[in-house]
Amino acid sequence: MNRKLPVLLVFSLGLASIAHAQSPRPPEHVSPTPAWLPRGLFLGTTVRQGAVTPRVKVQWQLTFFQDRNDAFALLLEGGLGWAAAFPDPEAGAPQTLLGSYYEHTAQVGIGYRNQRTGGAHWGFQVTGGPVFYGAHFDGGTPADHRTTGIIEGRIHLGYQWGATGVGVAVGYSEPFGLKKRSLARSFVGGPMFGLFMDWR
Repeated sequence: MNRKLPVLLVFSLGLASIAHAQSPRPPEHVSPTPAWLPRGLFLGTTVRQGAVTPRVKVQWQLTFFQDRNDAFALLLEGGLGWAAAFPDPEAGAPQTLLGSYYEHTAQVGIGYRNQRTGGAHWGFQVTGGPVFYGAHFDGGTPADHRTTGIIEGRIHLGYQWGATGVGVAVGYSEPFGLKKRSLARSFVGGPMFGLFMDWR
């Protein structure tokens, strides 16, 4: 028994020193913004069939899983967009005689965010919902105003300053349920790119 006591003492001291040397787990990220206020912004542009549509999207996020750096959140996003450039007119193609075009959306979905204090920020999201679009045409063609569905995905890559992440975003949105008689259907959705800000 006397021989075992020094061995147990050395072993206990070793475990204590290892536990003391381990750094404590950093605290989980806590958002400085109340859940009822927006926590994200996207300023971007979509391009489809010659129509270039700048847009702004505001996002609310409800986090349902949170770790030190990782978070999964339910997303609610509203967006407004108006075309700034139009396709070249073509004979026999009345949809190309575009005089104005708008595209507004209200979407829900899920997103992943990884933000490190003073480091890289990245994430992705998938959302879907109704899109309200409309167009006026030159040459006497009747205006076209409709509602359909749309699915959208975006990837965010940026940098983190304190509680705010800023960077670039690229994505794609695809409408569904479009009516064949809709002349403006060719301009809905498409590839998108822009800047994001996230202060989750």
